[in-house]
Amino acid sequence: MSIFSRVFNKVRQEGFIKLLQGGVTYLYDLYYDYKFGLDTYSWVSKDKLEVEDSINEHAVKYQATRALSLIRLFKKLKIPDDKVFIDIGSGKGRVLLIAAEFGIKEVRGIEFSPVLCEIAKKNISIYKEKTKSKTAFKIINFDAGEYVFLDDGYVYFMYNPFDEFILKKVLQHISESLVRNKRKILIIYAYPVNRKLIETLMPIQNTKSYKIWGGEMVVYEI
Repeated sequence: MSIFSRVFNKVRQEGFIKLLQGGVTYLYDLYYDYKFGLDTYSWVSKDKLEVEDSINEHAVKYQATRALSLIRLFKKLKIPDDKVFIDIGSGKGRVLLIAAEFGIKEVRGIEFSPVLCEIAKKNISIYKEKTKSKTAFKIINFDAGEYVFLDDGYVYFMYNPFDEFILKKVLQHISESLVRNKRKILIIYAYPVNRKLIETLMPIQNTKSYKIWGGEMVVYEI
């Protein structure tokens, strides 16, 4: 099949606007890495993550959050810069880096793959050297389902990093943190395939859904 035929079929299946959005976000992802000299875009399959099989069976392959979608979302949310931002399943650190661009004082990434953690640390080092960012970064190599959160988190971000089994454990740990320190938080869930679990288990006060440059995200106020 020729390139023209493949493009034509893609347009017919998804529509021209969606195809255009995909092209723009893809190019921006490449540009974002090029601008800072980073490695956040390239995919990593499950078998390359170097984690135990008992954990890996609940994971998904590494795929970065779309940078353009996330930047636009952050502009809408106006997250206070004195808050703590936590990315659960932080991969190569792209979400943390974009959060830092918005001046958030402290960002933490929880990631079970040592391979991705090392890449994230390298990306952060390069980014801080080039931007002189004052954001405090922390990469935590740990199984998110077993991680006990500190009681100061404000934003909890997830880009569908694992299945319902792990997600349920994560939500339980967030709930326990809220019992220890009652406070308002946001859960940002990108590509929200298991959103019903969050909506069942968490005391949600408000829900907003966004579709930005082809990226679907739900923001829960709790």
